[in-house]
Amino acid sequence: MTGSSPGLPCTVSESLARWIAALSFDRLPADVVRMARRCLLDTVGCALQGSTTPEAALFRKVREDLGGSGPCTVWGMPGGAAPQAAALLNGPHAHLRELDDVGGGGHAGACQVPAVIGAAELAGADGKAVLLGLVAGHEIASRLSDAASYDTMTLHGWHTTGVYGALGAAAAAARVMALDGPGTAHALGLAGSYVGGTWAFMADGAMSKRVHPGRSAETGLTAALLARRGVTGPREVLDAAWGGLFETYVPGKADALAPLKDLGEGFRILRKGVKPYPVCWGINSAADSMLALRAEHGLTADAIRRVRVVLSEMSRRMIGTQRVDTVLDAQMSLAYALGWIILRGRLTLDEFTPEALCDPAVRSLMTKIDLEVDPAAHGERQTVEIETTDGRRLASRVEIPRGHWDAPLTDAELREKFLGLAGAALGSRAEAVAAVVDRIESPGAFSELVALLRA
Repeated sequence: MTGSSPGLPCTVSESLARWIAALSFDRLPADVVRMARRCLLDTVGCALQGSTTPEAALFRKVREDLGGSGPCTVWGMPGGAAPQAAALLNGPHAHLRELDDVGGGGHAGACQVPAVIGAAELAGADGKAVLLGLVAGHEIASRLSDAASYDTMTLHGWHTTGVYGALGAAAAAARVMALDGPGTAHALGLAGSYVGGTWAFMADGAMSKRVHPGRSAETGLTAALLARRGVTGPREVLDAAWGGLFETYVPGKADALAPLKDLGEGFRILRKGVKPYPVCWGINSAADSMLALRAEHGLTADAIRRVRVVLSEMSRRMIGTQRVDTVLDAQMSLAYALGWIILRGRLTLDEFTPEALCDPAVRSLMTKIDLEVDPAAHGERQTVEIETTDGRRLASRVEIPRGHWDAPLTDAELREKFLGLAGAALGSRAEAVAAVVDRIESPGAFSELVALLRA
């Protein structure tokens, strides 16, 4: 098979691009369409909630700096916005509460949904194209993780949402715009030339993490727009020996051909988790363990002598902070989350207010929680061990946290989550948005959605 350059074999990105361009909505299985709808609903709900936060007020000022009005929508805000501004704001809004989905190479929804809605607004595309774009984007971003895993990228300091997220957004936007194989390959090449996003925010709780999905959405959308006008990107953006993404970001640690294995067999969007708690996904395993132990044994804060959590080195770097000065610190702190579960038996947005961060009871409990790295451990699962004041020793390990694609939230639970989040921005219109998303592939539904989000 030859690539877009005559006489040359297909590169990895060109092979992926051909698959994207050939993807047809009419050939998608029903469960794949359903998952794409779930992704759309969950991401929009998270973004609408995020748009009401104090941090969002800062992003609104940036909207004006980037041109104010335009053809695209910042969800929950009246009027239009420039395409790049809409993508740049909708992505962080979706990520601000740490409730956005996981899977697909990171926080895929927060990267791709802003890109596909913006692309559809610009191209005059419909809801079928939006869903198809999400299927394409998830496939690509997830498959990049086959070459260099989340663990590998994280331990090298790269936040995959800021790296794979942009390529997934480019794939998604390119499919919405109906680019052909070569055009899609150029979009991937352009996006891959600009990607980035590091874990340096863990040192001080900086807002850069919030911006990563917005930058990925903006980068992906811009790359697709450039490619649509004939701007070219490198055909070996992933696999070049010098300057290719994998060899540059994780030298000697990637299998650049892995994304092509079994391409076309199944759909990666089905490997998507929907978060039940407003914390880093890496905390969910231990959170479920603590919730179960508390309920089963009737534990109270006074009954806890020590808590020991055994985890991987990657998890320690991500969620091991005891310094909680900002909301982001709290969302990334395993000790903070477990402290509130012990105190209240829940983990909701109420536990992540400025007042909650300063609560002396949770601060006291955090000092009783020890983290121990198991050198042989990998991934984001932990073992929680509790020593009680009356001498009991309790332990739990949850391999499949609630919200994982193998233990998913039901459609009713997802709808309840959406209404609880979106109502903060839309009030009673949240019900109408949920109803439109449920039939988004029907004629006229996408235009209805945009109108509701812009009202």
